[in-house]
Amino acid sequence: MPWDLLLSKSTEKLRVNPRKPWYRNLEEVTINGDYEVTFHLKRPQPAFIAVLAAALSPVYPCHVSPRDMRSHPIGTGPFKFVEFKPNEYIKVTRNRDYWKPGRPYLDGVEYTMAKNRSTAILAFAAGKYDLTFAGTVTVPLMRDVKSQVPAAVCELPQGSVSVNLIINRDVPPFDNADLRRAMALSLDRKAFIDILTEGQGNIGGVLQPPPAGSWGDAAGGPRDAAGLRPRCAEKPPRSPADHAEARLWP
Repeated sequence: MPWDLLLSKSTEKLRVNPRKPWYRNLEEVTINGDYEVTFHLKRPQPAFIAVLAAALSPVYPCHVSPRDMRSHPIGTGPFKFVEFKPNEYIKVTRNRDYWKPGRPYLDGVEYTMAKNRSTAILAFAAGKYDLTFAGTVTVPLMRDVKSQVPAAVCELPQGSVSVNLIINRDVPPFDNADLRRAMALSLDRKAFIDILTEGQGNIGGVLQPPPAGSWGDAAGGPRDAAGLRPRCAEKPPRSPADHAEARLWP
């Protein structure tokens, strides 16, 4: 099962398993026939459905090894894999057996890889790309795009320039909650916003703040978690783990 792979319970191993923390609460997955499975959790977790529905939770076919999936992925999506050249491009073609009639609209897509953000923006301005992802754009680069390609649709949605401090909580000294709390409280988040996003960022928590993260914490919640707002004496203090989860989401 793909979740056995994520939980490190299968014979196959991933080179890097960044999604393992998502499933800390998952005990096991049992099969109920060809079209039904049951997820057994250690404790109730209403948000587990959102984890399963996330774009970063694809279902791997059990009969294909992770090594083969890295070089020749297969699935049931709107496009089929054609070719992959590391550090150059990925090509996919329309899946004519896709479950929704008439979709996808495109006959194929070619993803060109560019390690350098400035290189990607210059190629976009030169007409080599039809689209560049928001994650490759910074606020200064966005101004360059607007000046070089006036007809381009330029948007910088919330979360597109995310600045995160990611640590491995399973490895000392970061397994110490007090240390993580001290790190979280020592960060000058306003300086991050003023310098990296030229004042156009917002402070978020584990989930993005509204409006992009309409499902996230209420306004002010992330500030409280980050220790940026005075607490009322009668309010129960948050745990050190909560402080460690505070992030910056421009």
